[in-house]
Amino acid sequence: MQWLSGFSHLPSSASASTPIMKVMSNDSSRVVLQCESAGWYPEPELLWLDGEGNLLSAGPTETLRGPDDLYTVSSRVTVEKRHSNNITCRVQQRNTNQSRETHKHVPGSTVTKQPSATFIIVIVCLLYVGAVIAFVWNFILSKKPDTKVIETELKTMKQKRSRAPADDTETKEIKEEPPSEQLEDDTSAVDMSEVIKEGEENQETETQSTAQPSLTSSEN
Repeated sequence: MQWLSGFSHLPSSASASTPIMKVMSNDSSRVVLQCESAGWYPEPELLWLDGEGNLLSAGPTETLRGPDDLYTVSSRVTVEKRHSNNITCRVQQRNTNQSRETHKHVPGSTVTKQPSATFIIVIVCLLYVGAVIAFVWNFILSKKPDTKVIETELKTMKQKRSRAPADDTETKEIKEEPPSEQLEDDTSAVDMSEVIKEGEENQETETQSTAQPSLTSSEN
């Protein structure tokens, strides 16, 4: 009994508080949490666990001992935001098998996942290959004759061919016009010669008619 009375002055951990978890900072990709628990004896340990029960790498545990010989422990951890990421802060004593813990859900809706270097390299390679394919395709199309141009050329050739006979007739008419003029000139010349001949014949008949009376008068 005296041995037990000698330890009666030691504090008990029955009054240990449940850990309090606070959000110290929160951005688009990560969140900083702080956990604190008081009223422990002897000194406890503080652990951070993820949703699967794995230990998280956290900062050093700060321990304060009050005038009542009870310990207060606190620690901070930086958590990357993920889908359904449940964080647990556990304070425990291995000697007495006592523990207290608090859970907090860190939402992952605002997560902006940073692309990895491999993903970036793959994207750059795909863009490069696409640019090369586009260049080659444009080069092939530039060398390929345009069907529209060919169709227009064929239409113009057909139109020229269809107009060719009309043009020939016009040239023929132009070429045939001078001979007609020459014929008109020839006929006019023939008419004039005939008129001259008729005139000469008329003069001869007149001279003959005048000569006959003179002869008759001389005979008499």
